[in-house]
Amino acid sequence: MNFKKIAMAVCIAAVAASAADAAGFEAGKGVANDLATGANERDVTFVERGGNNSYGWRSYDLAIGLTVLPWAVPNEESSVYGLRLDLGWGEYADTYGLDAGVFSATSRDFGGISATVFGNTVGATMKGVQLGLVNIVDGGAYGVQIGAVNFAGDLHGLQVGFLNFNNSGLKCFPLINAGF
Repeated sequence: MNFKKIAMAVCIAAVAASAADAAGFEAGKGVANDLATGANERDVTFVERGGNNSYGWRSYDLAIGLTVLPWAVPNEESSVYGLRLDLGWGEYADTYGLDAGVFSATSRDFGGISATVFGNTVGATMKGVQLGLVNIVDGGAYGVQIGAVNFAGDLHGLQVGFLNFNNSGLKCFPLINAGF
């Protein structure tokens, strides 16, 4: 092993240790591969589990989000503040900014412009514009939905499409539907 390889290994180890410290990882908590029997205790790095998963993922605030088929990069608990590209149907927790691609899913809030081929879903509140074949907002829609089929839990804006559904105002109205 030459000096360059050793120096590179030391640098990588220092960066990894710094990143683990910044993320709040703590050594010495947890048990490794013991099937919950406690028989194989080890010093391990432990990340508390959170959100909807059991993998201990951390959520991140991203400037650029990318979904590839069913996966969100780095994970579905992250939020995008900027540009989101959908090359499939992956899901992020929140999205604010421009969302473009094939299909988009946001489990909580969306704000901005979503232009997708097949459509998009929002789990809580949408503030902005949804453009797609099918647009769904489970909570309040504040803005405009333009597509073949539009659904809003509580409409505060305009729906333009062949079928427009919402739980407030006119429940189902073709072509143009408004709620305030």
